[in-house]
Amino acid sequence: MATARVMDALEDKKVQMIVGGVTLTGGIYVAVKLSWFRKNPLRSFGGKTGAMAKTMVDKGIKSYNEFFDQEDGKGVGSRILSTPDFVNKFYSLITDFYEYGWGESFHFAAREKGESFEDSIIRQEVAIAENIGLKAGMNVLDLGCGVGGPMRNIVKATGGKVTGITINEYQVGRCNTLNQQAGLEDLTEIVQGNFMDLAKVFKGRSFDGAYAIEAACHASNTTALYKQVFQVLKPGALFASYEWLRTDQYDPNNKVHVDVVDGIAEGNALPEVRTIEDCVEAAKAAGFDVQFTFDRATLGAVPWQQAMKSARRAAYLTHVLTGVLEFIGFAPKGTQAVHTMLLKAAVNLEKGGDLGIFSPMYLIVMKKPLAA
Repeated sequence: MATARVMDALEDKKVQMIVGGVTLTGGIYVAVKLSWFRKNPLRSFGGKTGAMAKTMVDKGIKSYNEFFDQEDGKGVGSRILSTPDFVNKFYSLITDFYEYGWGESFHFAAREKGESFEDSIIRQEVAIAENIGLKAGMNVLDLGCGVGGPMRNIVKATGGKVTGITINEYQVGRCNTLNQQAGLEDLTEIVQGNFMDLAKVFKGRSFDGAYAIEAACHASNTTALYKQVFQVLKPGALFASYEWLRTDQYDPNNKVHVDVVDGIAEGNALPEVRTIEDCVEAAKAAGFDVQFTFDRATLGAVPWQQAMKSARRAAYLTHVLTGVLEFIGFAPKGTQAVHTMLLKAAVNLEKGGDLGIFSPMYLIVMKKPLAA
């Protein structure tokens, strides 16, 4: 009898809504307690901290998807000159998602056995600083600095000063806030601008070095970007970049390979996916002497893509949550579509890493000649 009464009650729509609400709330509570989320999801998706007006999110994700739609490994084609505008739109849409789900450093790292995700991220950042010789008394440029996670870890580790540039206004505000909270205002600086126009943004200034952590991939033209870096560096200074590249295992005649890399580009605001040979050629054309290249994805006992696989439970719960919050009007229309785009990107990144056809951390280090 008791079972029958329970079953009858569950047929009531109001009861179903209450049970569903309690289940969702309980699921979120458990997820937060188990640290599946890095940030409070209600704060991230409530339209209160986001970079784009609530009424613009749906239109923004639709126009983004149309622009970055790619097939057959051809990139965005003739649309490539408009890339900066859509990269800016991309980060307006996803900055809160990234910070909420990944942390303040928007990049990957391979891990050593027993090493935490956070420690591997910091180690990856310190490594690039070491490759350009950053130390106290130097001021170096961080291209595409995001909300400044890497710059804060780097200045703590080296004592050097870092000046960051990002195209996104919202990221400038977040970066300044987080730098102040960390007490690092004296060693950090953040400038809004397009890194394809460095000579204009930093007119009359020169830096002791520069680095880009998984950011140069957004450039509409690698040679043009490297030339801009060349112009703002002092003679003898080093520039290091972690590049998102196709590896030599990529087969342009393999449809699976092509579709995976196209999917990576579409979900991460890349106008195209290049090779290390493309980057070396671009560096030489810009006037640099290439010091060395190395794929850091080959390091570590735990591959870089494992972090996404480990976060899959939180990702799927987030997807349900964004749909519910959008349905009740708490999150702006289009929020779940943004998360759908990020989920697809994550799947293709995992596949690219598993197949060995893609690396998000192919290191290239170059030097501006003393005589330049």
